[in-house]
Amino acid sequence: MRVSVRRTAEPQDLSLMPLAETNGEPAAPAPAPPADGFSRVEAPMVGVFYRAPQPGAPPFVQEGDAVAPGQTLCILEAMKLMNEIKADSPGIVRSIHVGNAEPVEFGQLLFELEPVGPPPADAV
Repeated sequence: MRVSVRRTAEPQDLSLMPLAETNGEPAAPAPAPPADGFSRVEAPMVGVFYRAPQPGAPPFVQEGDAVAPGQTLCILEAMKLMNEIKADSPGIVRSIHVGNAEPVEFGQLLFELEPVGPPPADAV
């Protein structure tokens, strides 16, 4: 058996590439983020969602908890690797959309965080 793989040259100017079309019409733009002001934490990969570091341990976060940037929100197991999902910005966990040990898809909504505004000027 012989397998050959070839790579075609990629165009350097992306403005010359045709837009995706569906039934002769341009593709719809990506949906806008929700107007409720919450930031969304979505699954960066397919895997299994875990709220705690091990069975019987307390969950990383619960609804109503304040989180700091870099704080672990959950673990996604993919191919026997445990990947920590961390908060990008400070906020308050308003909702958790996945149950413990449930499979998740790429881009699936995991958490909604209410952003915490900057501290008041007189708090310095």
